[in-house]
Amino acid sequence: MKKSATFLFAAAAALISFAATSTPDGFTDDLDAALEASKKSGKMVFAVFSGSDWCYWCKLLEKEYLSQASFVKEASKSFELVYIDSPRDKSKLSEKAAARNPELVKKYAIKGFPSVRFIKADGSASTAARPQKGMTPKEYAISLSKGKVSKPSADNPLAPFEQEFEMLQKEAMMNLMMMGDPFAKKTVAEQKDAYKKGAQVLKKGLDQMKKLRAKIAAKKVSAAISQDKNLLLKKVDATIAQATQYSKMSFNDAKKLRSKGIEIKK
Repeated sequence: MKKSATFLFAAAAALISFAATSTPDGFTDDLDAALEASKKSGKMVFAVFSGSDWCYWCKLLEKEYLSQASFVKEASKSFELVYIDSPRDKSKLSEKAAARNPELVKKYAIKGFPSVRFIKADGSASTAARPQKGMTPKEYAISLSKGKVSKPSADNPLAPFEQEFEMLQKEAMMNLMMMGDPFAKKTVAEQKDAYKKGAQVLKKGLDQMKKLRAKIAAKKVSAAISQDKNLLLKKVDATIAQATQYSKMSFNDAKKLRSKGIEIKK
């Protein structure tokens, strides 16, 4: 599997832009209306919390899944579909959504974007899964329908750690994306300064990930979910190993790799 030469380069690559988006076809931006419809249809609400004009992963989720007719057609069989957007450009939102969405982000404890939730007609929510690599839009919709009766995340002692893991990854990537590619700066001095700031962000994320790893390891769980705990630890360990590798790369080495277009294989 190929990995970018440095996490900073991955962030620069994430600056690839997609067309500006609003609420995808087949979705509503009104959760209240969707909950009312849920009471009548008996369907659960599938809610996507997004940042449509600034969040790379949100744009990717919409481009590859939410905007696909096959996803909407299949998902609509089991869910009322809602898109709760938090764009920088508020003109993309209806007046009600602009006022309501920040409240919903707080109510459902959204720590990173995109986040997806199953919401019952009474407003209670549980965490939904994002698509796994290689899934088609229809397959993702079917997988959601199978998990629509999943227990609230509070019932899973590992859920807070899983959410924190995702949040830390997204936060680091988001910060690096906002900084942009350090080697796109005009002068070497500016490049070095930008690279240094990016390295500081990476180090902070690495330290936070190590602390999270310690908390997960110390958490006592039942035998029934011990395997889930081990899998989560493996994911965190892989991220720590990759970030550690990147953090040891000097400015000159990173610049040489970038200029040659070389990738590190892992």
